Amino acid sequence: MTGEFIAPVATFKAGSCRTISRDNRSWGRVQADHVRRTGLAKEETSITSHQHLVLLNLKGNSERGEYFLDGKPASFVRRRPGSILFIPAGCHWKGWEIGASSAAYLSISIDPAMVTEFLDRGSARLHPSLSPDLGCEDPVLMNAARGIGAEIRDRNPLSTLLVESYVATIFAQLVRKQRYVPAVRKAGGLTPTSLNRVMEKIEEDLAVKLSLSQLAELAGLSVPHFCRAFKRTIGCPPYAFVVRRRIDRAKEFLRHSDISITGIALDCGFSSSSHFTNAFRREAGMSPLAYRGAF
Repeated sequence: MTGEFIAPVATFKAGSCRTISRDNRSWGRVQADHVRRTGLAKEETSITSHQHLVLLNLKGNSERGEYFLDGKPASFVRRRPGSILFIPAGCHWKGWEIGASSAAYLSISIDPAMVTEFLDRGSARLHPSLSPDLGCEDPVLMNAARGIGAEIRDRNPLSTLLVESYVATIFAQLVRKQRYVPAVRKAGGLTPTSLNRVMEKIEEDLAVKLSLSQLAELAGLSVPHFCRAFKRTIGCPPYAFVVRRRIDRAKEFLRHSDISITGIALDCGFSSSSHFTNAFRREAGMSPLAYRGAF
């Protein structure tokens, strides 16, 4: 069963499970909901919120699924603990996902007028149309969201001021990252079957050199046609996507291992530590060592 919800903060995930605990709190134009559940199987989601929605995955992986944004297919992104999902106000997010049987998430909703006020304090050029992001790993966003979650039970009189500063941090970072947000698939893109084949090949061979002809062959297209279709589906060229996935894998090593930077670079398909460091800095906004230090 799939429920339709129009609310600032709602239990928008429907499925057979048991809620272990739920804590929520409001700070004027910001609301947060911390939910822990178990017995999860297939979850279905359907929500159109009048607020901006930031979702932090706290526990449990989201492995498979299918998403739609405003009725159009959107690429599913695997999410691990620490991953951030962003749905802008007015956007309809619908779909299903399967992952860990026990999970926890922090849902934060923010009044769009509040975000506009934050952006008005800066340059007028900082007013992009905020795009959905169905899963990213960013230490700045993660730490700011965790900061808001920590204030749910803290009744300190300065709590509201802290939450507002965290919200400002979240949207400053989202605006800065907008050029990296994958686009919703459009007509002329790869078919779901071809996309799955290409994605599986990329994931399997991230550590080795992948040629465009190999990927194009999997999709049954010429190289130029494949490149156009891939960009239309994912929102960036194939090479840029491969680099991004290599960076994502490197982040896992940086967070959960003590492998050297050079070792991570080679394990993730980069030719040298300097090549890796430059690519990582462009994608994450900081060096690999700084990212490791954040965790």
